[in-house]
Amino acid sequence: MTPASRPGPSFDSNDSLLAGSLRAPRFLLLALILTSCAVAADQLAAPILHTSSPLWATIACLLLVWRRGRVSSSSGDSPFECTLTIGRLAAFLLVHGAIVLLARSMSGPLQASSGEVGVRGTLVAAGKLCTLGPTMILFPLATWKKIARLYFPEAIAGLVVLLTFFPSRVLQSIWPWYGQGLGRFVHTMARVFVPKVGYLADSNPTLSGPDLDVTIVPECSGISGLELFDYLFLVVALVDWNRLRKNRALLGYFLGLLAMLFGNAIRILSFVVFGNRGFAESVSRFHISAGWIFFSAVFLAYLSMTYGWMVRKHDGAARNSHSS
Repeated sequence: MTPASRPGPSFDSNDSLLAGSLRAPRFLLLALILTSCAVAADQLAAPILHTSSPLWATIACLLLVWRRGRVSSSSGDSPFECTLTIGRLAAFLLVHGAIVLLARSMSGPLQASSGEVGVRGTLVAAGKLCTLGPTMILFPLATWKKIARLYFPEAIAGLVVLLTFFPSRVLQSIWPWYGQGLGRFVHTMARVFVPKVGYLADSNPTLSGPDLDVTIVPECSGISGLELFDYLFLVVALVDWNRLRKNRALLGYFLGLLAMLFGNAIRILSFVVFGNRGFAESVSRFHISAGWIFFSAVFLAYLSMTYGWMVRKHDGAARNSHSS
């Protein structure tokens, strides 16, 4: 791919990963490294704060900013720079220390609600995200506004990772409704191939057939497929970040989650159909181990259909990063 004649505030799609690392603003990389280390230290010092989302979100931002490389702070070529002062760093560390002390003092009452599916458990989970707050102290508000403007795609990607990665709590919360909807959908489709299949509307719905009964438990919700999709899509985004059409990639991500859920419904449907068409023993033996293979195949199929749509064409690789 031919490089642009003059770098502007856009991505250079031909930049290697090493080039991106050398051009990225060091002050921002340092702030993200400090944040990830501080969040990890907080969780070690106060186990009640343990959650994977803040660490994944910070690391995702760090990798994408590193991959992005240098951007200009104006229409010219002057790099965006800022100084991290000792006073702000000290305040950053003090606030993290205060969060740890507060969390340890309240660990008893909070522990009972941690991991609970409900309002209290959700509030405790949301409170664990407070470890990201002290990062705002590292730079003045005007600098953060400029960072948000120049690195808006990376900020949105970090927010998506923070809110959508590890969706087990969400699926647990909506399982009474989602499980029934999943069971009804599979039952309706299965009757086309196995007319005698029945449906038991329990908390874990059961599809009963002449040779095999299939019970849909929360582990069959597709959570493993969603997590696999998250990891693989993040790798694709990191490798092709400078070529992705960001708006399309964001839409493609959420459509991909829906595709994985639909694929999971088809997977359960295949258990019911094949299990009642002479393959009951094979379904019972391999239905768990075959899940990762199936979800990987769904991801590759989805990526093959959407990759060209999400990635910039050869002649548009040097356009502004905010265009769709």
